[in-house]
Amino acid sequence: MIRIKKTYDDYVVYFKEGRLNDAQIAKELGVSRVNVGKMRRKWESLQNNPNYITSTSKLTISEDTFNHMLARSLE
Repeated sequence: MIRIKKTYDDYVVYFKEGRLNDAQIAKELGVSRVNVGKMRRKWESLQNNPNYITSTSKLTISEDTFNHMLARSLE
């Protein structure tokens, strides 16, 4: 089984949505809860940083994340 490395932006999509807990996000992304927790702490620390840009015009997500989001929107 080939594991595709998830980017920070893949996690942020789920954190901003706010409907899933870390265990559910880990299951959807196919990563460990520890990795989700690390990324959540990073995301929360950046949210409190005044130099962090919250509105970007471009967001890059992996194909797996896109497919998960698409499948969920069609449910």
